Amino acid sequence: MAHVRSLFFEGPLAGVENKALTAYQLGRPSEIIWNITDRCNLRCDHCYMAADGHAREEQLSDDETIALVHQMGEAGVPILFLTGGEPLLRANFWDILTEAREQDMNVTISTNATMIDAEVARRLKSHGVDYIATSLYGPDDFHDAMVGVPGTRARVVEAIRVLRAEGVGVAIKSAVSRDTWPHVYDLIQEAKDLDAGLIYLCDLITSGRSEGEEGERVTSAEWRELADFILEDMLDPDSRLEYDIGALPSVIPYLAEKLLERGHDVSRALERLTIMSACPVGKGHMSINSEGGIMPCQFAQDWTVGNVRDMTLDEAVRELFELDALEPSGQCGPCEYSRICRGCRTKAFHEFGDPMGEDTTCILHAEGDRAPLKKAVFAAASAGAPCAMGGCT
Repeated sequence: MAHVRSLFFEGPLAGVENKALTAYQLGRPSEIIWNITDRCNLRCDHCYMAADGHAREEQLSDDETIALVHQMGEAGVPILFLTGGEPLLRANFWDILTEAREQDMNVTISTNATMIDAEVARRLKSHGVDYIATSLYGPDDFHDAMVGVPGTRARVVEAIRVLRAEGVGVAIKSAVSRDTWPHVYDLIQEAKDLDAGLIYLCDLITSGRSEGEEGERVTSAEWRELADFILEDMLDPDSRLEYDIGALPSVIPYLAEKLLERGHDVSRALERLTIMSACPVGKGHMSINSEGGIMPCQFAQDWTVGNVRDMTLDEAVRELFELDALEPSGQCGPCEYSRICRGCRTKAFHEFGDPMGEDTTCILHAEGDRAPLKKAVFAAASAGAPCAMGGCT
């Protein structure tokens, strides 16, 4: 994940990003994405975890979830994403949310929004929820076909409207694939029209129901076209939309090069990236599945380093920090951006079974479609281990 406007221009999420950076530098978890349930009332074609109507037999009990939130507070976790499946289907969802807010965490709910009406929106606002993240993929019929339930898109749009009426921030998410590509630019405009503060555009993750569908990704040239559009929009003084790019960290050095060509100072962003790279794996970021498995990334549900039933969050984050000391292989290894971009470690895990394999979707190194790298754009830099920066004490 990379909040582009906030990274380069002190955008609306700069404060939250600074909390994550501080936590990482102190050797703590910088953010946690928690799949509190596998249950879902939709059947999205591309769901990375193939969520359905069933909860896992070994999912954390209600008592275990509250104890885990307490531990997050003790560990100084600044940012928590509650997701699923559909998180509102978890029976003790509101108890989890209440406890997280009492622990002073910034909370975002990632939901399909079909269970949000005016009353729920007011309740979310009263609980101090910062953002609701929900998905749109295209026009009504297209969206409804993708999620498997007729009438869903209309319900999502109405939920967005009632959330904004209550003053709850909204992030619109969409997977970027061959199917959704014709609708991406319309979705960006719709995010503005609906007064959403952020749009999250994620390259297709080929796990869950999308396993084996690498051919459904858009090309590097198309991603560069989209990145150029985002750049122009960020430079438009009348635009305030935040962009978050998922599973394609090479977009960040690409945009940095473009900004430098136009004479913009990107030194603050580059300094930050040497500490917390565009791919968050090993940078204090952690995901937890419904059974308590601790993952470097939520898009790889079978890549775990332990379980909250067996290890503390402090122990887990140290385990994850060790990933940052490893160097990726292939085209990611010698790349001058390796410490700033890192490549998508989850894609490498899915493609090669090795999280330190190369990211073959890099938009700067695409075979036969190469955008030449600008040498010496970034000074050779590597992030120090968190303990070397004063943490782990």
